[in-house]
Amino acid sequence: MNGVRAARWAIRAGAFALAMGVAGCGPKPLPEAGGAAELLYAGRCGQCHRPYNPRTLTAAMWDLQVDAMQIKIAQAGQAPLSEAERHTIIDYLERNAGHD
Repeated sequence: MNGVRAARWAIRAGAFALAMGVAGCGPKPLPEAGGAAELLYAGRCGQCHRPYNPRTLTAAMWDLQVDAMQIKIAQAGQAPLSEAERHTIIDYLERNAGHD
């Protein structure tokens, strides 16, 4: 099962990297700038990398990505997202996600 899980994670990470490359080079302002959800997203996700614009992925893709990042958060020695933080971040990303 670990091999299957690793393969799924690799596919998701590759899709995410591809989406980020297609999204453009320069950073663009995040939606809802200064709002509580944007600040939480930028603060938590920006600890290890720049926070990506939510429009770069669909809502479904963000849900998978946030779950996959929980592993990376643990590997980086960071505190895991609380259920409330995860809910707020997912809601923010889904509200501002790109469309298929």
